[in-house]
Amino acid sequence: LKTKGSLLWVLDHTKTSFGRRRLKKWVTQPLMKSSEINARLDAVSEILMSESSVFGQIRNLLCKLPDIERGLCSVFHKKCSTQEFFLIVSTLSRLDFEIQALVPVIHSHVKTPLLQNALLEIPELLSPVKHYLKILNEEAAKTGDKTQLFKDLTDFPIIRKKKEEILDVLSKIQLHLPDIRKQIRNPSAEYVTVSGQEFLIEVKNSHKSSVPSDWVMISSTKAVSRFHSPFIIENYRHLNQLREQLVLDCSAEWLNFLDHFSEHYHPVSKAIGHLATIDCLFSLAQVAKQGDYCRPTVQDNRQEIIIKNGRHPVIDVLLGEQDQYVPNTTNLSGDGERVMIITGPNMGGKSSYIKQVALITVMAQIGSYVPAEESTIGIVDGIFTRMGAADNIYKGRSTFMEELTDTAEIIRKATSRSLVILDELGRGTSTHDGIAIAYATLEHFIRDVESLTLFVTHYPSVCELEKVYPEKVGNYHMAFLVNEEERSEDEENPEFITFLYQITKGVSARSYGLNVAKLAEIPEEILKKAAHKSKELETIVNMKRKKLKSFAEIWKINDSQELKKWKSMCEPEDERKDGF
Repeated sequence: LKTKGSLLWVLDHTKTSFGRRRLKKWVTQPLMKSSEINARLDAVSEILMSESSVFGQIRNLLCKLPDIERGLCSVFHKKCSTQEFFLIVSTLSRLDFEIQALVPVIHSHVKTPLLQNALLEIPELLSPVKHYLKILNEEAAKTGDKTQLFKDLTDFPIIRKKKEEILDVLSKIQLHLPDIRKQIRNPSAEYVTVSGQEFLIEVKNSHKSSVPSDWVMISSTKAVSRFHSPFIIENYRHLNQLREQLVLDCSAEWLNFLDHFSEHYHPVSKAIGHLATIDCLFSLAQVAKQGDYCRPTVQDNRQEIIIKNGRHPVIDVLLGEQDQYVPNTTNLSGDGERVMIITGPNMGGKSSYIKQVALITVMAQIGSYVPAEESTIGIVDGIFTRMGAADNIYKGRSTFMEELTDTAEIIRKATSRSLVILDELGRGTSTHDGIAIAYATLEHFIRDVESLTLFVTHYPSVCELEKVYPEKVGNYHMAFLVNEEERSEDEENPEFITFLYQITKGVSARSYGLNVAKLAEIPEEILKKAAHKSKELETIVNMKRKKLKSFAEIWKINDSQELKKWKSMCEPEDERKDGF
């Protein structure tokens, strides 16, 4: 969803990981109430227009934050390390302190309820966090040493008792040192630790004879030997057992500590949610600063999409400062024209235009400014699209089957409050079947569903629906210019066209597919043959249409003189000369 060229790619100027996930959720689940949408739009407008430095300070707080949302989930499920917990708690505590310091300024300079309430509620929700930070030993938390993790053991009696037992054993071992000195006749002897072995008694090899026979040699070198006395062996074993038990007890207390912290999961999660919302609102404000964006008017219970000089938000950004994107106006209304049938040449901008309308509608319903001069959006309950062509080998479905499966789902789910977008429905089968399916499907949406609909097609027969439903349906095409190349009378070359990318009233008579073939560098010889065949087929079709029109007219003729006159007009000139 965040790949370059997506709507999220355009909208995402968030500073935090959890803000980015929240924005993705906004895009995939737009709002359905105008009050909630306008609350976001009010907040975005305030960030955009305000000159107060408080917004810059709040924005800076969000920079370089760790992913505290996922970290909190890790704490709740007791999967976090001491290092991660300390990072989360210290970050939350810092945010609590810094936002608390801004409270007076927030009261006086932040006016919109959505922003003000979120900012003022954060310190209250995070207030319990400071207590947990005070309990922790920072150095031990960063190294992962749970035995030294808690500063005050008053609330951890099991750990305190175990540490007291360990101190008792250590004290006994130290009190045993004078006896050792006497036995080896060395008043300066001290315990040494080598390779993790503690309380070793080191004796020079030259004095080895003074060592009691019941002492156990642990290690030796050419110069010295190291021993444990029976007393040390017994107490050192006990000491290690106590230490191992202390580690287990500390691990258990650590889990209990996380459980205790998790009691505050919901308020802390809510505070992080407020931070994510604030991050998203700043992101949308950044989008609105890009220029030529407007605040949309969003209405409940109104079936309309009115966009004046709208632009595709993604293509507009990709083109950058080139300023080459051609804006287009859309006017769909449940009280009037609610269906646009769009024709035009291949690569003329039809698909980009209908995507533009859908994306602007999504942007409006998440509370974002939109790329247009003016925009009024009646809230839709869903945007249903059928675009592109691809099979599904895994499910054993052909391209046409995939196309119709998607269409069937749209027919089942779309309502009068939906926006339906169908791009070249019926192209995956024969022309007759394709026209029949496209015509019947569109008529269903016009007559039965009554949704706002954008229907792209290359079938002229589908455009006849404008005559059947003149108040509800409008024919449009993407404008273009035909540039006729110089050629002899006998020569047939494909025309070269210039795309204008402007939505225009009326039907496009042709799709100019050979122009795309030429742009794709199909060999010239093939293009000429294709142009000849196209002309031939076009002549046949036009003759059939002329005959059908003539038969339609003859049924209206009752007068014999008029019938003779019509017959003479229909006869070819050479047949009339020969007396036929």
